[in-house]
Amino acid sequence: MTFRSKTITGVALLQIVILGILLFITVGAMKRSGREEVDRRADVTLRLISASARDALISKDFATLDAIVAETLTTGSVTYLRFLDEDGKVLAESKATSTSNVVTERLQQVVVAGNNFGTVRLGIDSQALDDAIFAAGRLSSSIAALGLALTALFSWFLGSYLTQQLEALRLAGARLAAGELETRVPITSNDELADTAKAFNRMAEKLQEVVGTLSENEASLKTFSEASSDWYWETDEAHRITWLSPSFAEAAQIDPSIAIGKLRWELSARGIEEDQASWQAHRDDLAAHRKFRDYRYWIGKGKTAQWISISGGPRYDDGGNFIGYCGSGTNITGQADVAIQLRLFSRIVDQSPVSVVVTDPSGIIKFVNPRFTEVTGYTPAEAIGMNPRLVASGETPITVYEGLWAAIRDKRHWQGELRNKRKSGEPYWEQAIIFPILDDHGEIAHFVGIKEDITVRKDVEIALAERTRMVQRHYESLRALSDIAALPRVDASGQLTEALALGARHLGVPIGIISRIDENTYAVLHHKAPPEASLHDGQVFELGETYCALTISANDVVAVSNMAESRYAGHPCYKAFGLEAYIGAPVTVRGLDFGTVNFSSPKPCGREFDDGDIEFVRLLARWVGAVLERDLSNQDILAAKDAAEAAQRNLAIQARKLAEINGELEQFAYVASHDLRQPLRMVSSYLGLIRQRLDIDSDNDLKTFFGFAVDGAKRMDRMILDLLEYSRTGRHEASFQQVPLSDVVTNALTNLEVAVADAKATIEIMDGMPSVRGSPTELERLFQNLIGNAIKYHAKDRPIRVQVNCRCDGRDWIASVRDNGIGIAPNDRERAFKIFQRLETQDAYEGTGIGLAVCKKIVESHGGRIWIEDGLDGGTSVCFSLPKT
Repeated sequence: MTFRSKTITGVALLQIVILGILLFITVGAMKRSGREEVDRRADVTLRLISASARDALISKDFATLDAIVAETLTTGSVTYLRFLDEDGKVLAESKATSTSNVVTERLQQVVVAGNNFGTVRLGIDSQALDDAIFAAGRLSSSIAALGLALTALFSWFLGSYLTQQLEALRLAGARLAAGELETRVPITSNDELADTAKAFNRMAEKLQEVVGTLSENEASLKTFSEASSDWYWETDEAHRITWLSPSFAEAAQIDPSIAIGKLRWELSARGIEEDQASWQAHRDDLAAHRKFRDYRYWIGKGKTAQWISISGGPRYDDGGNFIGYCGSGTNITGQADVAIQLRLFSRIVDQSPVSVVVTDPSGIIKFVNPRFTEVTGYTPAEAIGMNPRLVASGETPITVYEGLWAAIRDKRHWQGELRNKRKSGEPYWEQAIIFPILDDHGEIAHFVGIKEDITVRKDVEIALAERTRMVQRHYESLRALSDIAALPRVDASGQLTEALALGARHLGVPIGIISRIDENTYAVLHHKAPPEASLHDGQVFELGETYCALTISANDVVAVSNMAESRYAGHPCYKAFGLEAYIGAPVTVRGLDFGTVNFSSPKPCGREFDDGDIEFVRLLARWVGAVLERDLSNQDILAAKDAAEAAQRNLAIQARKLAEINGELEQFAYVASHDLRQPLRMVSSYLGLIRQRLDIDSDNDLKTFFGFAVDGAKRMDRMILDLLEYSRTGRHEASFQQVPLSDVVTNALTNLEVAVADAKATIEIMDGMPSVRGSPTELERLFQNLIGNAIKYHAKDRPIRVQVNCRCDGRDWIASVRDNGIGIAPNDRERAFKIFQRLETQDAYEGTGIGLAVCKKIVESHGGRIWIEDGLDGGTSVCFSLPKT
C-alpha cells in the first residue's frame, strides 16, 4: 500500500473515527438536551396540573377534572392525561391523540394530611424529537460513508471542511443543550454536511416548537390554577418561604419581600403562642414531610390581617432528597363571618328545645337535631335515610297528611298537630310547622320540620275537655234533679211517674220504671214508657229475668249502654225482651231494700253512660226512696195520730198522779224525819237523865255501853237530817240564776273557816272563775261538801293542800276540787256516789256516807255530771261539769 493510500486510508480512518465521535457527541448532546428539557417541562406541567386538580380530586368534582383534561389536550403535545382515585379507579381521562410509541410518562399522587386522595398520570409525545435525532444521525452516517469513499481524493479538502462543519454542529448542539433554542447551524454549501446542518436546524426548530407548546401549556395551567387558588408558594428544606406567585401581595395584603425568607408562623397575626396546639400539629406534619390541606390561620397585622387557607405537599429532587414544600393559598377572610354565623346557626339547631327534621323533596330524612332523639328515642343513625313515617302512630287522620303534603308541595308552609309514636311505642303529640326550602332556581330542595312535644299540654286539654263535658253532664243532671225535686207534692204516684218521665228524657232512653222487689219477684210499681212497650203498673216478673237482679246483687248502680257488646249479652232479660241499654240503682225505704229505679231502651245508647249519669240515677234512687218513705210516713202519721192523742191524754193523767205522789212523798219524808227524830230526842234525853242518876263513870263496861247508845242515837239523828236534806236537794230549779262561782266558793270557805283553821289546810282557788246558771244555795253546798271532804279525809303525814280549778270544755265548764289526801281506789269511785256508801270505817272518819250522793244530785239537777280522778300526790280530784248556758 502506498503512502498516499496509507495517508488517504489513515486520514479516512481518522476522519471516520473523528466523524463518528463528533456525530455521537453531537447527537447525544442533542438527545440529552431535548430529553432534559422535555422531562423538566413535563415535571412542571404535572405539578401544576396536580395543584389545580387537588381540590377537585378530594371533592370528586368530575366537572372540574373534565375541564382540566379538555384544556390540557388543546396543546396537542400531551398524549394523554388521566385522573385516578385512591383505589385506582379512573375519574377522568383523555383519549390518545397520537399514535406515537415514544411517550414520556409522569405520575404524582395527591396526598393531604397523610391521606392519599388519588393519582395524576401525564403522557408527553417525544416521538418527533427522537425522529429528528434519528434522521440527523442517519444523514451523518451517509455523509461519513461518502466522505470515506472520497477521502483519498479530497482528504486534504475534506478534513478541513468536515472539521469546520462538524465544529459548527458541535457548537450549535452545545448552545441548544444550554437552552439556547434559537441556535441554528449556518448553511454555507449545498452538500451533505449542509443537509446535516439543515436536519439539525429542523430538529432545533421542532424542539423549540415542543418547548414553546409546553410553555404555553404551563402558562395555561398556571392561569387555571391561579383561578382556583389565590396564590402559589414554595419553601426550602428549613420551611422558609423561597417563592411566592405575583398574586400573593394582593390576596394576602402583604409585601412578598417581607415574607420571603420567613417561616410561616413568623407571619401569623396572632402569634404561635395563642394557637400553640394548632401550630404544633402543623409543624409535626412538616417535620414528617406529610402533605397537608386547608390549614387556616391569620396572617398580617392589625386591620389588614387576613384569614387564609393553605395546602401543600413536599418537594424532592431527582435524587429523592427533600428540598422543601410547594402549594397554594386562598384568602378566606370573607368566609370568616359566614363560618361564625354557620357555627352559631348550627349550635342554635343543636341546642334548640324543639325538634328539627330536614328531608329531601321525596321525604327521606337527611338531618335530625339532638332534641329529635330526646323526644322520639331514635338516634340520627336510625332516622337518617328513613321516611318520617318512622314515628307515625296511625292515629292521625289520613286527611291531615294529605293537607300537609298538598301545602308544602305547593311551596307553602303547613302548621298543625300530629299524633306520633316514640321508639318505645309510647304515643305523643307534636305541634309541627313544615315548610319547603327552595334552591336558586326556585325549586324545592328540602323540607324542614320544626316540631314541639305538646303531649303534656294536649293531655291537659283533653282532660279539660273531658272534665268540661262531665261538668256539663253533671249540670244537666242537677237541672233534671232540680226539676224532679220541684215537682208538686200533691200525689206521690203522680210525682214519681213525672220524675220517671224527666229522668228518661235526661238519659235519652224511652222506658223508666220504679219497681218493688219481694224475694224473687219483680213488680212494676210506677212506669213511664211508650205504648209499644206493653207495660202497666202492677205487672209482675221473675226477678232473675230482669236486669234489676244485677242491680240488687251489686247493691249499686249498674249501667250498660250496649248490651250486645257487653259481658251481659247472655242475660235472660236480653234474650226475652231485647233491651240493649240499661241503667238502674237500688231503692231503700226506712233502711230496708225496697226495689229499683231503672231506665232502659230497646236500642243501644248512642254513648257510654258516664259518671254524671250514674250519679244522677244514684241520687234519683235516694229521692224516690225519700218520696216513698214520706208517703208511707203520711199513712203512718194518720194511723198514729189518734194513738198519740190518747197517749198524750194518758201522759197528762200520769203527770198529775206523779205530781201528787211527789207531794205526798215530800210530805212523808218531812213527817217521817220529824216523827223519827222525836223518839230519838226522847232517847237522848232519858239517856242523859239516866247518866245523871246512875254513877256510870265508876263502871267502865257500863260507861262504854252507855257511850255506844248515845253515839248511836246521835248518828241516827244525823242520818235522818241528811236524808231530809237529800230529799230536798234538786228542788230549787225555779230559783236558778246567773251565779259567779268565785262567790260560791268564798261563801263555802266562810262556812268552813273553823275547820280550815283547825286543820291548817292550804286552799288554792284559781283566778277568773266563771259564772254559771244555777241555785246559789245548792252550788254553795256542793263546794262546801267537796272541800269539807278534802279536809276531813286528809293524810296524816303531810300538810293539807286543796286546789279549786275550772276550765272550758266545749259547751261546758269543768270544775274540780283536788286534794293530797288519802285518795279513793279506782274500783270504789262509782260506789262513792251512792247513798249511805262509806269507804272508810266510822272509827277512822265520821260521816253518814250521803255527802257525795248529795253532790251528785246537785250536779245532775244543774244538767251536768260528776266523776273522780287522781288528785295531788295520790289524793282525790272530784270533777264535775256545768253547762255554760
